[in-house]
Amino acid sequence: MQVPTGRSPEEVLRDAVAAAVKAPSSHNTQPWKFRISNDVLDLFVDDARHLRVIDPARRQLVQSCGCALYNARVAVRAQGFHDEVTVMLVDGQHPDHLATLHLRGMNVPSDDDRERMKALAIRHTNRREFLARPVAAEHTDAMAADAEREGAKLVRILPDQKLAIAHLVDHADRLQLDDRAFRDELGRWLVPSGSLRRDGIPFAEKEFGSPWPLAKLRALRSPHLASAFGQLEEERTLASPAIVVIGTAKDEATDWLACGQALEAVLLRATMLGLSASFLNQVLEIPDLRRRIGEIVTDVGYPQMVLRIGAAASPIRHPAPRRHLEEVLEIVAGRRA
Repeated sequence: MQVPTGRSPEEVLRDAVAAAVKAPSSHNTQPWKFRISNDVLDLFVDDARHLRVIDPARRQLVQSCGCALYNARVAVRAQGFHDEVTVMLVDGQHPDHLATLHLRGMNVPSDDDRERMKALAIRHTNRREFLARPVAAEHTDAMAADAEREGAKLVRILPDQKLAIAHLVDHADRLQLDDRAFRDELGRWLVPSGSLRRDGIPFAEKEFGSPWPLAKLRALRSPHLASAFGQLEEERTLASPAIVVIGTAKDEATDWLACGQALEAVLLRATMLGLSASFLNQVLEIPDLRRRIGEIVTDVGYPQMVLRIGAAASPIRHPAPRRHLEEVLEIVAGRRA
């Protein structure tokens, strides 16, 4: 394929991968691998980064990769190309090969493409409190439209639903943080300040975190962590200007991938509107509580994501790091077979 801009397809797709790796992922595990061959980009799961206690079915792992795929598509369009995605999960024979992205000819980037590319570079999960400033209904309506275009449904919950979900958030935190296996897996992905790791969540950005290296160990061993963190998360849920739930009509791997793309579309829209988002997915990591979310928000289908959205009260001082491109990308010379 010839690229009129003078850049090769490999260069275009390499920039797409550079955008893809800025995507959010469960506990910043960054569970993706990419392969470029001529004008084709393949997306794979990095199973070594699977959270086997927190996410045994790989639902959040596939969703995380869906976020990365969406970013790659944004970058392709912003560089002036059409993108065409083939989902590889449908045959069930290659569960780690999620999707293939093809460059399909030149395109004039829209203003939305350009704005999303800008948002992609500055988007970060904000785990702290939000300002007591309302989020306009037209803003969440725009997010819902973004989600629908990617095959998912976004619902902004009502005050009585928020109260019920806030109680479940507290309950989920207490159940998980009282579980030794959960704490052990969580601890492996909490990173103290000064670490050279390029994955995991900076511990200082966690609600119970601190920049001091020994703080993580003390926190995870505290007998009061579960109750204190559960109460804090419940309070922040209740105080959040907007809570949204993203769901899908079915609950299969292809739906998880679609949800991931919808999620990133929503997060980029929020960033474009000057808003921040934080995940409340602990209520979906416990099957019984996930069913209860579905009973509370009856029109969302299978709940896949719960987000609180608002204007950040303070800047993020320790953004989550990202792995180097060379760690996640393979380039295969020559044409595809």
